[in-house]
Amino acid sequence: MVYLLATFFTLTAAGRFIPENGRFETRFLIVIDTESFEEVSKEVLAYKTVLEEEGLGVVVMIGNWDNPETLREEIRQIYRRKPVMEGAVFIGDIPVVRLRNFQHATTAFKMNEKEFPIEESSVTSDRFYDDLDLEFRFLSVDEKNPRHFYYELTERSPQVVESEFYSARMLPPSDMGEGAHEQLGKYLRKVVEAHREVNHADRIRFFNGHGYNSDCLTAWHNQQFAIREQFPDAFRTADGNAFYNFRQDPFMKYRLYERLQAPGTDLFVFHEHGAFDTQYINGPYPAPNQLGMGREGATGPLEILSASLRNSYRRYSGKRREAFGKKVMNDYALMSGFFAPERLDSTRVSDSLLAAGINMVLADIGTLHPQPRITIFDACYNGSFHQPGYVAGYHIFVGGKTVVTQGNTVNVLQDKWSMELIGMLAEGVRIGFWQKEIQTLESHLIGDPTYRLLPVTNEDDAINRVRLLNRDLALNRHKSGVWQDYLQSENPNLQSLALKMLSHRPPKGYPELLLRYLRESPYYSVRMQALQRILYSTGSYLAEALLLALDDSYELIRRNGARFAGYHGDDRLIAPLVETVLFSDESQRVQYAAQGSLPMFSLEKIREEIGRQTAGSNLTKPDEVAGKMTAYFEGQAKRYDRSLAVMQDKGADPKERISAIRFLRNYNNHRQVPSLLTILKDQGDETEVRVVLAEALGWFRWSVQKETIVQALKEVGKNRATPQELRDEIEQSLVRLRF
Repeated sequence: MVYLLATFFTLTAAGRFIPENGRFETRFLIVIDTESFEEVSKEVLAYKTVLEEEGLGVVVMIGNWDNPETLREEIRQIYRRKPVMEGAVFIGDIPVVRLRNFQHATTAFKMNEKEFPIEESSVTSDRFYDDLDLEFRFLSVDEKNPRHFYYELTERSPQVVESEFYSARMLPPSDMGEGAHEQLGKYLRKVVEAHREVNHADRIRFFNGHGYNSDCLTAWHNQQFAIREQFPDAFRTADGNAFYNFRQDPFMKYRLYERLQAPGTDLFVFHEHGAFDTQYINGPYPAPNQLGMGREGATGPLEILSASLRNSYRRYSGKRREAFGKKVMNDYALMSGFFAPERLDSTRVSDSLLAAGINMVLADIGTLHPQPRITIFDACYNGSFHQPGYVAGYHIFVGGKTVVTQGNTVNVLQDKWSMELIGMLAEGVRIGFWQKEIQTLESHLIGDPTYRLLPVTNEDDAINRVRLLNRDLALNRHKSGVWQDYLQSENPNLQSLALKMLSHRPPKGYPELLLRYLRESPYYSVRMQALQRILYSTGSYLAEALLLALDDSYELIRRNGARFAGYHGDDRLIAPLVETVLFSDESQRVQYAAQGSLPMFSLEKIREEIGRQTAGSNLTKPDEVAGKMTAYFEGQAKRYDRSLAVMQDKGADPKERISAIRFLRNYNNHRQVPSLLTILKDQGDETEVRVVLAEALGWFRWSVQKETIVQALKEVGKNRATPQELRDEIEQSLVRLRF
């Protein structure tokens, strides 16, 4: 086969090159290692053909790359040539890059890179390949896996992810038992089949696992309103949509197996906690099975709780086991022999079997035939393609009909808007374009990034409109006039997309436009997009936007309003935050965010507001509630004061000071900024402490103290006495603080 294809190849430094077969407005790059291509060349060329039939030119680059930099440069050369390269896929043995000094481009990952091993504190990311403006410095090759390479972001690099093109991995898990090339061949045949079908975006499924978003039913309930706006055709029939919750069965995974293998599903979204090899479904104390269905032999929540407590007890040893035993004996009023050795021995097997029924693991997934064409894992680590086996890879390579998944290579923030712009899929947009607009350092597509669903419509020009939208995303990303036209549509998906795309080259009056849409739009998803753009694109009218957000009918908007109120620090936000903590018990995650944000404000003003609101309330015991709430925030203030004292103490262990400073990355305490800047400016203080502080101050992007911080950083950076290491960190933080 290789000999027959030889006439199509053009030689490059790395290997061979197959150009597009015709003239196209945009193109797509397939990067594949030589051995994989030799084994699955027929399937790769069939994939190329079907994409070109859809109007997307395809270039195939075949080679063996010994390091990521060589490959990145070859990709750059192709990207620079016309026509526009809109996306790429990396098939088989392509160097894996693990990044450092770039945690601020993740949603939640914050691990001390000096204290933890490099393999644990690095972020696996293909942003190395698809964001060509980023600048990296090579560090090392992984000692155990020579195909893994460590790089760090340089101080002078751009500090945010803005990829030039979308990308994905087709990397079969190496622990599935079947050979990688056999898996690739079967998978690519499935992809070609999927592209030849007419599949409308009208069957969607969502699941919320235990512990996700504080198990808040308001969050789960509200999402359904937003998804109805984004996938209207899925709400025309009874089987068009379903929203599952871990509470529906104490062993919900068995129900999910049934749902995953039901034919015809277009999109399945898992909101859950996760690991690279596990989808966490039910918690240690699931809801009782009201219907009497599910795992045979389960007698209810007491059995599950008992087994969970015994399993937890077995995991501990020494003083930790003793402390755990005493606590749960008291909490649950257990009999004295509950943890007796003979009971632990006699229940070990049954407890282990019961625990195995709670979560989905790779061994389970390997027996399934998942049917959703698209599956999204809004979870930690499920997309860890650097692992031998990983959840997102199993779902597409085990068989079934799934052709693309999305997952994260490290932990991920629960409160992020994971469904941002998801309605693009209902409009016929290639999933890679959706990923490109919302991707972070850790988020990745696994599988085919060119796959798309089709809108349900009777209009004759529907296919042309789909092609036009994909074309505009590839060619007209920075043309404001194009997206202002889309903004005039009555379709909330197109309105939301237009607001996002206008941020790339904002028209005159863009901040005011965003505020108006946040205030006036009837659509959940459009209002949330307006808030998102104020937060991440302009920063203008931030306090006004957060005040609107805290009173919005959409739980996710209120939640983000409460969260970012703490990052901002404007005193006008104290009153709605106090009101949320006092009176929003039905919105646990919003309340949690408000409770975490209030300590960033003046304690005296918080105390006054608590007294004012409780005095005029219908609370049963307003004075008691006010006293307890005030005491809580007084305790928090003392805690932050103690932390500041540690930061200021030159005689303290530098590790303790650094640990306290790193806490500021999550909690931007605006009241402490003057004291923090005193530490930063002190040329007699430990350089390492000041460097960590300069990095932490780079997280104060939304702070009312931002300009004060910027001026102080500039002052210290210009001082000739400032060590070069600190100057470098200051330069990086200054870039991060700019909108």
